[in-house]
Amino acid sequence: MLVLAAPYIVTLLFQGSETSTGVEGTGQVIEKHLLPQEKKNGQEIDEEEYLAGIVAEQIALDSEPEAIKAQAVVARTLLVCALETDEELPASMSREEMLSLWGQDGFEQNYRVLDEALAATQGEILVWEDKPIQAAFHAVSAGKTRNAREALGAELPYLSSVDSSADIPSHDFLKVIFIEKKELADKLNQLCKDAGLTEESVAEGISVTKRDAGDYALEVTVGAQTLTGEEFRECLNLNSSCFSIKEVEGKMRIVTKGMGHGIGLSQYGANEMAKAGSSYQEILNYYYQDVTIEKYME
Repeated sequence: MLVLAAPYIVTLLFQGSETSTGVEGTGQVIEKHLLPQEKKNGQEIDEEEYLAGIVAEQIALDSEPEAIKAQAVVARTLLVCALETDEELPASMSREEMLSLWGQDGFEQNYRVLDEALAATQGEILVWEDKPIQAAFHAVSAGKTRNAREALGAELPYLSSVDSSADIPSHDFLKVIFIEKKELADKLNQLCKDAGLTEESVAEGISVTKRDAGDYALEVTVGAQTLTGEEFRECLNLNSSCFSIKEVEGKMRIVTKGMGHGIGLSQYGANEMAKAGSSYQEILNYYYQDVTIEKYME
């Protein structure tokens, strides 16, 4: 339900799973706290109420309970990071919006799920080197998650590539679209003013010139210009930047794998991991390496 709901690591990239091989939380209490009523940009917010709305925005509430708990820890970590900086708060759904979306019966059932996940993970955040992590997540990987060093040029060791082949059965794993050559040229010319693409030249005018180990496009040549894989993806509203493009029967065929940026926790994989009996701690310690799960409270 969300692909880029949290920052793409710091703004652009951050929105299922495997078996646990990580570091369990130590129970240490981080020496900072969230107040019941926090102020952000002069606005007073109820942390737990706001957090429930974040989780509701980020994950389908018919997911496995342990997957929802894992997302609750991710959401709390993102909220803590935002409250400590000038970053925008993660999107949150109000009770009124929940009622409108789910109706009274659905609201009561879903809010119970949220309450249980938040209570089970009360105060817990993901920590690396005594600081909350950039808890990137996405909907479905392309078979393995991405390394932040390759994808972003960022030294974030806890965002390393892990196998996530449990994502492959997802109906969102593979998508094939066909687009008219003129339409494609027009869209890319709007983004790249000097591209000079035409219906006749567009097939030869686009090439992926750099990929990471997960096969996601890092650089895409468009005419005489170079875009990042994410810029190309956003321009065409693709599911991910793990794509291939070629001319087929007079049209341009684009095949994408995965949904989202591919960094951090895969929600589909996490849900599959939960189905197989993994706890939320095991899920988190699989997708985020060498982190601890700590209490963030008074």
